[in-house]
Amino acid sequence: MFWSNVKVAIRNVRKNKLFAAINIIGLSIGLTIFVFGGLLVNYEKTHDAFFAHSDRIYTLGAIANPDIVFGFDRLNAVHTAVGPIVRNDLDDIEFIARSTIDEFLVSRGEEGFYEGIRFVDPEIMKIFDFKYIHGDSDALNDPSGVVLTESVANKYFGRTDVMGETLTLDNEYDFHVAAVINDLPINSHFNNLVVMDVKFGIMMPFKAKSRFGDFDENGEWNNLSMGNITYVQLPAHLDADWLQSQLDAIFVRSTPDNVKEYIAGYYVTPLIDVNTAIWDTIGMPIIEVIGLLSVLVLVVACVNYTNLATAQSLGRSREVGMRKTMGAGQKQLLGQFLVESLVIATIAMIVAIAILEVVIPIFNNFSEKGLTLNYLKTLPWLLSMIVLVGVSAGLYPAWLITRATPIEALRDTGRKGKKGSVIRSVMIGAQFAISAFMLALVSIVYMQNELVKETSYEFPKSEIYTLGRLDVDVIRERYDTLRHELEALPNVDKVAYAFQVPFEQTNSTTSVTSQPGDEAGKFTMHILRTTPEFTDAYDIPILAGRNLSRDIAGDLLVKESETINVLVNELALEKLGIDSPQEAINHRFYDLDDDNELQEFVIVGVVPTQNIIGLFNEEKPWVYWWDDRYHRIASVRITGGNMMQTVEDIENVWKRVIPEYPIQGRFLDDVFNDVYDILKMMNVALAIFAFVALALALFGLFGLAAFMAAQRTREIGVRKVLGANSWQIARLLVWQFSKPVMYALTLALPLAFFASQKYLNFFADRIQTEVPVMLVAGIVAVILAWGTVAGHAMRIARANPVLALRYE
Repeated sequence: MFWSNVKVAIRNVRKNKLFAAINIIGLSIGLTIFVFGGLLVNYEKTHDAFFAHSDRIYTLGAIANPDIVFGFDRLNAVHTAVGPIVRNDLDDIEFIARSTIDEFLVSRGEEGFYEGIRFVDPEIMKIFDFKYIHGDSDALNDPSGVVLTESVANKYFGRTDVMGETLTLDNEYDFHVAAVINDLPINSHFNNLVVMDVKFGIMMPFKAKSRFGDFDENGEWNNLSMGNITYVQLPAHLDADWLQSQLDAIFVRSTPDNVKEYIAGYYVTPLIDVNTAIWDTIGMPIIEVIGLLSVLVLVVACVNYTNLATAQSLGRSREVGMRKTMGAGQKQLLGQFLVESLVIATIAMIVAIAILEVVIPIFNNFSEKGLTLNYLKTLPWLLSMIVLVGVSAGLYPAWLITRATPIEALRDTGRKGKKGSVIRSVMIGAQFAISAFMLALVSIVYMQNELVKETSYEFPKSEIYTLGRLDVDVIRERYDTLRHELEALPNVDKVAYAFQVPFEQTNSTTSVTSQPGDEAGKFTMHILRTTPEFTDAYDIPILAGRNLSRDIAGDLLVKESETINVLVNELALEKLGIDSPQEAINHRFYDLDDDNELQEFVIVGVVPTQNIIGLFNEEKPWVYWWDDRYHRIASVRITGGNMMQTVEDIENVWKRVIPEYPIQGRFLDDVFNDVYDILKMMNVALAIFAFVALALALFGLFGLAAFMAAQRTREIGVRKVLGANSWQIARLLVWQFSKPVMYALTLALPLAFFASQKYLNFFADRIQTEVPVMLVAGIVAVILAWGTVAGHAMRIARANPVLALRYE
């Protein structure tokens, strides 16, 4: 019986080619999106699962103090001082290891490259079961040893048997290769952290880091960056809840008070969740959103199929009536229609798999991911999806047509009565509710991203060329020479050195008070360590007072300085209780430096409040001071002339002044895009989902309109004979499909509004026009629905009434 029904289903597909094609294409698109979304979510959520003890490995993170707005709620990192405290206090843990990332020039002979070096505790080799080509897990017990991956060994030596070979860091420090390990898979957080594009390639022991400067291998409390990851491996009988309770106690008793000003506690993340937790820390659960949207697209595809299948099945009422009259039972007929639905779903899945075989390699090349469609593992899931989609999409139309009595079926009451039209209206509404929801949501996200981009133009980012990696003693000694040489170029206006540039997500802060020792009045101020040229390079006006100057000794902070002249922004004045920029000149405020000595600041100038960090951060109080010890990046302002030729001239100056180090230059646009591209990627992903969902809804509406218009051909002929013109008939047909669409908008737009608030609340500067934007999106959806139906309506309305009356 089953195979007989399959043959009947195939014959019906061939007989109704147009509607079968619409059904198959719609379901194929829905299944493609759903399967791809499922594969992507599973890929992101199973990072690092290949490590032997991945289920017992955790990372430690810091919870941001809500009073200090950093632009994120959590940071998947802790200070390097936390690891040794946990090791000393918790005897029950098996292993703990810290990892930090710093960039160095790595060279062998004359050839060198900038590399991200991971400085780690040797226990990391016990936590992770790396596969050793040469050497073993004791490699990092040697303070001068270095562990390379296979690809890095080939990059520098052209082979992997390089035990004992020497690599030089920053042209000064020699290290020997102590082990070579296999490259890690792409689906590891070592290779795939969203916020840090540093591939896993070189590891060195923490003890080696002390050779590069003033660094305590026991840890520090003065630096917290995304690269400060601490790993903990627990024994099998302990879990994350136990570790969390221990961390809560450690935070209370061991964290310094000045750190508690911006860190509210610690939290635990399982290793396999580290990659997706990055999205959660910045407030964007993008992986969950992708999973939800892929399900919604599949729902639209299934409803689309159900809607059209219902209309088609009602058109087969007489066939059902004849078969029931000849003795067919309801279960037999129900089985036949469900088998037809399963055949359609199977064909759609085959088409979807074919599409995925093309799309996945393209996606991997674009995103540098390793997504695969493993048929051995996914076949049960794919088969279950065929059954689920086939049954869920086909069950209602099958039940609706087979429940009728033979007389009702022969009279075709299901198609001609109100019952069928109500059901179709509900399903059309469901389709457009989901589609309009996505369209409104993507419109709001797009408008917000455009606002972020627009506000970034307060800085001349397309005219600023940045030079990185300046925090090296050899380069620091040549600051003045490099600046003079660059400013001598015809199209270079100013050169400024600073610890950071606009749009870098760096939060360097200090706590200040209006009066010495005034703990109650203390507040956090962000620090921009820079040279006097910074304001001119970035077109920052001086509202009152003067700029910092190279001719005034008190403007430069040296280690022995107790007083330093500074600039502050207007928001800092509000925090200090100063009414106007003019009143602020020569006003003094205070903080304690790292040696607990009182530092006095004298305001010599006031600048406007600008969002230096930008993007999703709020405006903050800033203090600008000149301190050459912390500069790490140069801003070169280029004005007029051939931009690319000027960049080439800058590179030539660098080679002449600092030949030992390769230049690291890029425009400020690229710094902005480091984070903005994440927002754009989200917008593109949402737009794809919205487009597919809307296209499926319109596609189904197209097929349903064609079917229903054909069913009403005789009615239309009668109306024309009685005097109705083509426009009246077209309006009648269009309005029939417009009502469920309009009802859908009343549900979809409020839902889109509330969903959009989650995204908009992520930004300090947010659009205020989300309601008009959603209304426009709703109007667009209605217009597209009208356009889809209008073509069929006008074609049928213009037909000769004689031909219409001959119908049936």
